[in-house]
Amino acid sequence: MKVTKITYLFSLLILLCIGARAQQEEALGGKAGEKLQAMEVAYLTRELNLSPEDAQKFWPVFNKYREEVKSTAADPSLTDPLDRQQKVLNIRKQYRNDFTRVLNPDRGNKVFAAEDQFRQLVRREFIRRQMEKRETLGLRKRGN
Repeated sequence: MKVTKITYLFSLLILLCIGARAQQEEALGGKAGEKLQAMEVAYLTRELNLSPEDAQKFWPVFNKYREEVKSTAADPSLTDPLDRQQKVLNIRKQYRNDFTRVLNPDRGNKVFAAEDQFRQLVRREFIRRQMEKRETLGLRKRGN
């Protein structure tokens, strides 16, 4: 149990460090999107406890799922937000079956929860950095 907590904290620390580095590189014109995607791969691999064999089966299905969701989100013909959300929900339902076939029912059902948790981590880190940036700028303005 103690090792699991240490591993989790260490992984989270690495995730945050990589995120900080990605933000710095983005400011310098780097490829932060690729780094964020790599962080997501690491996070999902850990959360879903994917073995190399599982990963080999899982990632092609997940990437196909991700592309369908992205194309739906970018579809200009879906002007009603509820229609867009319904279409994404239908895609998720379809891929839930695919994920449970590739992994097992327990881990297959965890895919969306882990994906949502990763997004929340990234969102919180982004907000934290924005607040930190504002505070730093506010202190600089007051100091001048």
